[in-house]
Amino acid sequence: MVYKRKRHWVTYHSEKCKMYLRNDFKFECAYCGMKEKDNVMGEQLFEKDHFVSRQSDVDVDGYNNMVYACRKCNGTKSNQNIEMILDPCKDDIYGGQNPHIRKSGAEDYYKLRGVTSQGQQLIDSLKLNSRFYRKMRQAQAQNEKIRKMIYQLLGESPNLKSPEIAGEIKAYLNNGTLINEESEEFRCGVSKVGEEVYTVLEKLKEKGIKYKLLFMDDDLDVRVEYCGKIYYCEIRVTDYAGMKKRGPVVEREKKKEWQKTGNVCGVLYYYKVQDIMNLYIYSEEEQTEIVKLW
Repeated sequence: MVYKRKRHWVTYHSEKCKMYLRNDFKFECAYCGMKEKDNVMGEQLFEKDHFVSRQSDVDVDGYNNMVYACRKCNGTKSNQNIEMILDPCKDDIYGGQNPHIRKSGAEDYYKLRGVTSQGQQLIDSLKLNSRFYRKMRQAQAQNEKIRKMIYQLLGESPNLKSPEIAGEIKAYLNNGTLINEESEEFRCGVSKVGEEVYTVLEKLKEKGIKYKLLFMDDDLDVRVEYCGKIYYCEIRVTDYAGMKKRGPVVEREKKKEWQKTGNVCGVLYYYKVQDIMNLYIYSEEEQTEIVKLW
């Protein structure tokens, strides 16, 4: 499958939901393939979508029912109350050996062709061959071509003999679309909670503490190496400024899943008003060990 939705304990209304969705769905719309990096608005043009919108045996607001979608696809799907047949996390819609939909290039005006009846239904329901989507796919193809040119030139001589190529590269760079999707700042995003997570990473870097951003299953966001030990941590930030620090509340079932990993897991809790970072480790005996990083 193209997308693999991790197991997270957040819901539609949780602050971290969109940040996790962005990473799980590779920063693109699961329905039409629109990419954040090809839009000036970036992640602000994307939304959390309920895959199953009607009440059923599915936890409608649960993370397992969430899909990352561009605003246009989400709006069309919601307005028509479309019952989706193809699931981006279960079906090979555009990829794999037997995709449901095939993409064309400039020779066919960037149209989509339904290989299966389900694929054609998705195209028709979301109007994926409208002028808007065809122009989007054309722009993405052109951007990808320019990216390849840039990376090729960066690896070769800096002497750009072609004014046309040099002009395209300059315009592309000025447009700010050469985005590194692997960077921590991009992966955290521009939401309030994303900026808080990135702040914690910057603080760890400032203190010389080794870490790696993960966004693993069960909300384990980062791996931290401290005093010769390795911890897998959920990142949380609090505005609490009092003296009595009770620490974060963690669901019992989530802690059980952490224990199954065989790793030392906990919550990296940042008291941003006081600039204090505590690591709360939970053992099988329901006792909490507190490691004060600073």
